[in-house]
Amino acid sequence: MDYILAMNLINQVSNKNEVFMTIYKITRLHLPDVLFKFISLTDDIVLNKSKLDTVQNQKIYMSDVKNLNDPFDNKTYFYRPDELKKYERLTGQGGKLIDDFASFIKIAALTANNVNSMPMWAHYSNNHRGFCLSYDLKDKRNVQLSGCTFPVQYTNKRIDVTELISNQVRKMISEIDKQVAEGKKVIQFDDLSLIFMESFFCNIKHETWSYEKEYRCIVGATAKGMPFLPASPQEIYIGMNCSQTYVDKLIRIADELQIPAFRMIFNEYDNDFNLSLENVT
Repeated sequence: MDYILAMNLINQVSNKNEVFMTIYKITRLHLPDVLFKFISLTDDIVLNKSKLDTVQNQKIYMSDVKNLNDPFDNKTYFYRPDELKKYERLTGQGGKLIDDFASFIKIAALTANNVNSMPMWAHYSNNHRGFCLSYDLKDKRNVQLSGCTFPVQYTNKRIDVTELISNQVRKMISEIDKQVAEGKKVIQFDDLSLIFMESFFCNIKHETWSYEKEYRCIVGATAKGMPFLPASPQEIYIGMNCSQTYVDKLIRIADELQIPAFRMIFNEYDNDFNLSLENVT
């Protein structure tokens, strides 16, 4: 995906909604049938219980962007407020139209890396002490998960969107002045360019993260049900260093959900750099 090109296309046409939907349909072609989520378990018993309850309730936790592990998350793009001070309506705000785009969304990270990705176990499952879930995006129960998930684009440069924001401000001011002149007390603005930009650009990360093969579920921060989204796992994979207490709990959850659970096993005599799977249900 090239979200920068996609946004430029949207910004050049009048029928923005139609073009956005066309590009959205293209993003669907880039989704694998199955994605994985690695989850850590630590010494925090309360937090661990919350994570297991979330799985048992067939949901995914949607995180605030500020809690993610990359300081550049949702800051791959920026605009220059000083250049927007030319608009009188923004001078009192120091040229700022929006303080933090990230505040409008919540994110859940998934990966196309399967359960034999050692970096994913190490970085996101507390050195194999946690577990991993697989999600079938073709499963009708996961239609919301699938519909909100986008492939991540990796790049080596941040994106200056000052011109795009400036164009948007100009249109907004023009529309406000027009509707005020018409005597309207409620101003309506149907150009969703800023929403489209946020929907696309929050899926851009620096290329050093490309090993994660990340896909992102993006939901509005105030959407119904937040901070959880319905998601039914198809399999549970238990880390090779997971404590027996949590192994037992994960097996019980798998039994309740009627899905298989596997324990990751190190095979001393395997020629490949792969862990073996032991069915524990």
